[in-house]
Amino acid sequence: MTRFRFLLILGLCLFSSRLYAGDLLSYRDSLKNGYNFLLYIPDDYEQRKESDDPLPVIVCLHGKSRVGNDLKMVTKYGCVDALRRGAQIDAIVICPQCNTTGGWKAQRVMNVVDFVYERYKCDPDRLYVYGMSMGGWGAFKMVAEYPDRVAAAIAMCGGYIGDNYENIGKVPLWIIHGTADEVTTLSHSTRIVKKLEEIGQTGRVRCTWLESEGHSILARIFLLEDTYKWLFQHRLSTPDRPCSQEYEVTKKDLKRAYIYLDPEKRQKLPITKP
Repeated sequence: MTRFRFLLILGLCLFSSRLYAGDLLSYRDSLKNGYNFLLYIPDDYEQRKESDDPLPVIVCLHGKSRVGNDLKMVTKYGCVDALRRGAQIDAIVICPQCNTTGGWKAQRVMNVVDFVYERYKCDPDRLYVYGMSMGGWGAFKMVAEYPDRVAAAIAMCGGYIGDNYENIGKVPLWIIHGTADEVTTLSHSTRIVKKLEEIGQTGRVRCTWLESEGHSILARIFLLEDTYKWLFQHRLSTPDRPCSQEYEVTKKDLKRAYIYLDPEKRQKLPITKP
């Protein structure tokens, strides 16, 4: 092999691996009946994909204020914002962008997940959904339509319109809502809990009602590492799929969310093309 050819191959390998080293990849118009999305690949992806412990996947669903066709919008809050601020998320993170204020379509979200599964080594036993506001509604939809694929979900200040409560009751689910929310009132979440109580399916749900807190402040919860630790405790293959009661979110956590993060672990995460 000539020296030039060796250097060329080495350069291509380094370029290829760079795309897996903590990058934020932008996928636009990549699949039919899906969404444009950002994809975060942790630094240790290459090592993990060759092991018996591939990375889990988190789907982060934004609210109505981030609807559109500019993927930079979905970095303003949520998992990407948390990563850039120094949160440690040991997972592949999918951040789709909804292009309509009509709300998330569960099948389109799952089509994005399958697109990622086909191209990256992931752990399908650990697929999680984490959504706020319209994204909280989307989290409930994902759980209702795909209880055998979503290992656990966090739904913040959301709601649900449908009748598939039996499926919702199959998935470990953490519902979080502020009692003073005037955008999506607390009654939307309490209605879901009441419906689950009526069919005897509250064993896998936990609720956190944040007294006197409103709507937008719940975006700070994405910065709390304990919520990710809670998600990671759940697997589809766990017998009976119990809902973990470890970790809490309190009003104090909301006030101190930015202080909890280590500034030395901040990441720039520039958006690149795959």
